[in-house]
Amino acid sequence: MQIKKIILGLTLIVMGAFASPISVNGQLSVSGFNIVNQSGNPFILRGMSLFWDNWGFESFFNTNVINTLASSSWGSNVVRVPIHNLDESRAKSMIDAANNAGIYVIVDYHSHCAHRNASGAKTFFGNISSYVKQKGYKHVLYELYNEPLYENCNGSTDTQSGGSLTSWASIKSYAEGVISSIRANDPNGIIIVGTPNYSQATEAARQSPINGKNIMYALHYYASTSGHASLRYNLLKAKCNNFPIFISEWGTSESSGDGNFSLEMNQAWMNWIESIGVSWANWSINDKGETSSALNGGAGSGGNWNDGQISASGKYVRNLIKGLNSGGSLASVGLSQTNVSCSILDTPSEYEFVRTGIGDFGYTFQAENYGDSSNAKTIENDKAQNKMYMTAQNASATSMLSYTILDVPERGSYYVYVRLGSNSNGTFSYSVNDGETLNSVEYSSTGSTTTYSGFLGRIDLPNVGANKVSFSWKGDLNFDSFTIGYADSADSVNLNITDEPFQSLELPSHILKSFSFDSRSRLFNIPNGSFEELLIYTMKGNVVKKINVKGLSSVLLDKSMPNGLYMAVLKRHNYTIPIRIKLFQ
Repeated sequence: MQIKKIILGLTLIVMGAFASPISVNGQLSVSGFNIVNQSGNPFILRGMSLFWDNWGFESFFNTNVINTLASSSWGSNVVRVPIHNLDESRAKSMIDAANNAGIYVIVDYHSHCAHRNASGAKTFFGNISSYVKQKGYKHVLYELYNEPLYENCNGSTDTQSGGSLTSWASIKSYAEGVISSIRANDPNGIIIVGTPNYSQATEAARQSPINGKNIMYALHYYASTSGHASLRYNLLKAKCNNFPIFISEWGTSESSGDGNFSLEMNQAWMNWIESIGVSWANWSINDKGETSSALNGGAGSGGNWNDGQISASGKYVRNLIKGLNSGGSLASVGLSQTNVSCSILDTPSEYEFVRTGIGDFGYTFQAENYGDSSNAKTIENDKAQNKMYMTAQNASATSMLSYTILDVPERGSYYVYVRLGSNSNGTFSYSVNDGETLNSVEYSSTGSTTTYSGFLGRIDLPNVGANKVSFSWKGDLNFDSFTIGYADSADSVNLNITDEPFQSLELPSHILKSFSFDSRSRLFNIPNGSFEELLIYTMKGNVVKKINVKGLSSVLLDKSMPNGLYMAVLKRHNYTIPIRIKLFQ
């Protein structure tokens, strides 16, 4: 009896000394953008994702691997379990293993085609949530759809079927049905919903979120793919709008899972993520030998891997998990705090002009950040902005991409500037709010589909606030990006825009409208002579010229500035007036 008491006492001491993430934080929930613990305090999940549970890597779905990830050598507080064939037995065994190890688990329907198997998903998640209820577990998160891709896909691993990309409307409808089967058993578990285009188009979901509590939305990225960098601004927009994001898959590599491992690009991402405070799971625990593999080839699925068995990617991510989950500072793991203030969205950035000043309205969208699509696909190419563009699946059929334009200050006419590559002439059409207004741009051959030029047109936005813009074309054309904004003086004439719709709560409209630019003479008119500085930005937000305008009523821009579109921003104290300008000889 005395021996039993000693053993029990030692057990309690050990349990107290090594309190698990589950025992400390209990049932998690979503509050605004954040995950919070049972006490209502923000809590960040950081850990690893297992690999696909097929192609020979199902051997990694075992207790030793889970225990190793939960141990002090890795320090994970969550593990993501990808189940591509809805194997309930495998999912339940991993749920049990995570519970015994004291860490959270994400049960992921690891499919590119989940919406085509809604019935199976409902049954699977219904049974899994019933098991969670039966066991009294509080550590399970449900990921309903890994990476939606094609609307008419064929099976969970299909990335090649082509056709229309899966719309948010299809994903949302699918998710709502599956959520109901989970909530019948687990009213509080966190649910993660995939978003269009490999779980990258989070803005589409933000415009039409799913009703209900404790629902988050997936954002996936691969840090060494430069085209994914613009997704950081999607993440910040979500944070600033209390739209909860879970980075349920990210890789250190390029989007193929292999290729380059750029330390600089990974650091930029992790500085951003950790400064914002968002949960994540890294792809992935396997010994496939590709760049994103956390283990070197032949390391095996036995767990307790030594340093020689852990890859460069694995060591990088393990350092982050172990250091940050134990309460270490960003500096302790080689990271640094970066500016993620919502005010960033009010100034020109590398990727978008978003509300660049009082009374301003102007956006540049990368084409790949669409909401819905048909007959379109994403291609990576170094010559495109952000190294990605959209093109047709079938050049003989009509392609369509749609986007939601927010914060339109006043109904009226604006300019649209589309960046296209084509080896022929054609018409690039666009409609607003499903045909409420219709316009088009005539484009000419740029010499090749990977040589890009800009084409200017007029667009009529009938709604204050949000407008849906849909672009369509037919033929062999690459669509890189588009800009919508206020037209300058010359463009207003060329595009038959008679009234520039500037609006401001701070400055009188006559002051706003008196800041103008004549593209032919390159002459700026400066209102009242009371502004201090004129800045000229490129389309990607880089300052190329600063001009002191104190006491000046006009400024002549010299001929050394290359032709093209720019943003001109006039500054006075905390006031700014921006206009888009076009330079030509």
